[in-house]
Amino acid sequence: MDKRFVFMLVVFAALIFKTSATYAANGSINVASPVSYNYAHLDPSGSLGDDSFDIAVQFVKSAQLYKSLSLLLLDSVKTDQVVEKAISEFGFPTVKNSVVSNIKYTTDQYRTKWVSLLAGIYSEQFDHNMLKSILDDGENSPYYTQFIVRQSQMNTNTLLSNSVVFREAHDELIASLRKNFSS
Repeated sequence: MDKRFVFMLVVFAALIFKTSATYAANGSINVASPVSYNYAHLDPSGSLGDDSFDIAVQFVKSAQLYKSLSLLLLDSVKTDQVVEKAISEFGFPTVKNSVVSNIKYTTDQYRTKWVSLLAGIYSEQFDHNMLKSILDDGENSPYYTQFIVRQSQMNTNTLLSNSVVFREAHDELIASLRKNFSS
């Protein structure tokens, strides 16, 4: 099995455990008022004339979609030269622990911005009634199937990985890892 794939699986499992445990311990996440972030094609300012943005924030938090930042960060560092060199020098267990710790720290620092970014995407793509119905009724919502179909057509991963928020979080993560592994 590919070393990078195994690395990603092990770190992913550790991240999910730590993130879920932290979420369970803390309960909810406070989100600041909507702020506009510069990213491709969408403006998450929440100024759509209705409360779609607020419903989208609730939706993102309820579905814990903010965890996508951890996954994207992990995917971006698993083949990074800093990580590969560190594995060679310090061994996989040490690097795995450091990567998990640094990703957790970075996602905590960027969570509010990430929630706003995701809410902006969802409020642009789905109207208030659809999001509210899915938030309230889940899979029993009459909009659920339509939501799943449309969501699969969206290129959310590309939007997110090209966002200013992601690039800032990624750069901070790499700088932190570089500092951790410099001799």
